[in-house]
Amino acid sequence: MKRIFMIAALLLIAGCKSITFPGLGTSADNIVPVPTDDARLLFSAPVFANQAPVRAKFSDQWQREEYALFQGADSQAELIYIAATARETALDYETGLKSMIEKWNHNAGKEILWGREGKALSAFGDLFVLPFAHSGNACFGFSAEWAVAIDDPGLSPTKAVFGYYCEASKTTLTADRIESLIDAMEVSRFAGGTTSSVPPKSSITKQGGKTGNPSYPFLFAQGYISEGNSFVDRAY
Repeated sequence: MKRIFMIAALLLIAGCKSITFPGLGTSADNIVPVPTDDARLLFSAPVFANQAPVRAKFSDQWQREEYALFQGADSQAELIYIAATARETALDYETGLKSMIEKWNHNAGKEILWGREGKALSAFGDLFVLPFAHSGNACFGFSAEWAVAIDDPGLSPTKAVFGYYCEASKTTLTADRIESLIDAMEVSRFAGGTTSSVPPKSSITKQGGKTGNPSYPFLFAQGYISEGNSFVDRAY
């Protein structure tokens, strides 16, 4: 409600001119391929060793959203990393695991058999994990948020990562298998790595197919009024 009030007030001040606000942008024209020296997402599982990932980035004055597609022999993973990059900006991040998993084109419209949601320790801290299966694939979805803006009255996170992993299998993924895959994931401003350049806008944001997510970019950034000093590293 506070955010709606602030936006209304700013609209009055601006005389209803054409201005933008965190989380309310509509342009996807800022989606670009990611140079290898600017990549943030890594998934170093052996199954992905022989094929460079596909990466794309959306950014505006408030947020950075990196998409990465990793593919290997009968395996596929898609990850999104989102960071609030402006001061007095955090993420309005309330993505439920089931709804997040179902929005990926790879899983949309499938008859999904859900496992039991749990937590795992990861490079991001606590990672929520939900195993699932469909059409001969054993999978799990995951979600984490971190780097709380300590000067935000709502103590919202400034960074988040979410996505899924699937492999062709007639049996569910074991806890040890999931743990080893989680250990292979990383978000770092020093990630680097290889990449495969493709036209990102059409291949990532379209609805249908076996890859991509029509909700990308997600535009989770929201502004807040600071109550002190924030020590969040917004460099990545």
